[in-house]
Amino acid sequence: MTVKAYNGRLLIDEFDFSLDTFAASIEVTAEALESSNWQSTAMQYQPDAADGSLSMTGYYTGNDAGDIYQEMYSRLGTETAAYAAWLLNTAALGNPAYVLDTAWGSNITIDTPVNDLLKFSATFDGIISGGVTLLDGLVDATGNGTVVTLPGAGTTGGTAFLFVRSITGTAVDAIVTIECDTIAGMTTPTDKGSITFSDIGVHTLTISGTVETYVRVVIDDLGGADDFTAALVLCVNDVTM
Repeated sequence: MTVKAYNGRLLIDEFDFSLDTFAASIEVTAEALESSNWQSTAMQYQPDAADGSLSMTGYYTGNDAGDIYQEMYSRLGTETAAYAAWLLNTAALGNPAYVLDTAWGSNITIDTPVNDLLKFSATFDGIISGGVTLLDGLVDATGNGTVVTLPGAGTTGGTAFLFVRSITGTAVDAIVTIECDTIAGMTTPTDKGSITFSDIGVHTLTISGTVETYVRVVIDDLGGADDFTAALVLCVNDVTM
């Protein structure tokens, strides 16, 4: 099934780069490592750990162009880890998403194809994980989120990435919990851990043990804020990545 490009969401840390004039692509690679030894009859190789790159291109005018360039440039070759995410289809929860962890900007290209229009191209490299979207949008109340069905259960944990883009008011220890269950109705949910935050940015949760087939987020506490806007991607080892 095809997906309209404007249903995608492109996130760099707490910034949403999703625009009608923006495009992106992801490349996942596993380099070959030579593993020949003194008894080898020919060259031998084994695969290195997979890493990925996220390339993006966009057209901008006015003050937005300067803001976006600044955010890209500040992550160019930096030792401070950045996070990049591409939610492939935000029309519904449970759709695939990719996250680059400990990412950095590897290049930026600027062009002026026509007057008063700037074209940015940038690439981010990092450790890539595949996942599913459990949350995307404005949160203004506590309660259970939408139940998402994974391709199967995982037994070796995973990672949840919460991209908090904005907070209305002041949040002190807002809490988002991940739950899973073997039952679609989530009548016997298992708590897999919580993310507590007070600021915008990317917040992570390392999950251990079994992650059952049915998963959801639970908004436990807004931390006193009126609302916040965020996306959460759940990456389950050997299931979604």
